[in-house]
Amino acid sequence: MTILLVDDDPTYRNLLLEVLTVEGYDVCAVKNGEEALHKLPVLLPDIIVADINMPVIDGPQLHHLVRSNPVYATLPFLFISGYSDAFTLISADSRYDGFSLKGRPLHEIKKWIEYLTTPSYKLNNSLSGASVSTKFS
Repeated sequence: MTILLVDDDPTYRNLLLEVLTVEGYDVCAVKNGEEALHKLPVLLPDIIVADINMPVIDGPQLHHLVRSNPVYATLPFLFISGYSDAFTLISADSRYDGFSLKGRPLHEIKKWIEYLTTPSYKLNNSLSGASVSTKFS
């Protein structure tokens, strides 16, 4: 599985890159939405894990630009943020998106990735016993 990781914080980006790589994911990490848009057609990721507050092109702008292309209309996004204000929380579309606060245990990121990339018809069986909370929890 290929993940496009987008975060302007180099410490968090490198930590998450290392953790996800150790978990067996193929991860391409970039520092903002503009770089992500350049990598997207080449990388063809299975999911985008993106910070919400970033310079140049932030997470919601990236989300809008990606989703405006029919090819990526249902590409899952996992938003990560150090904030939980109303603007941050409404950025995610609950049909295809998840949200996790930075500072939460990193295994939750893996659970979100599994959840968001599992076809809906398999969700009940594949995640039985998993505790993935809603994006607003």
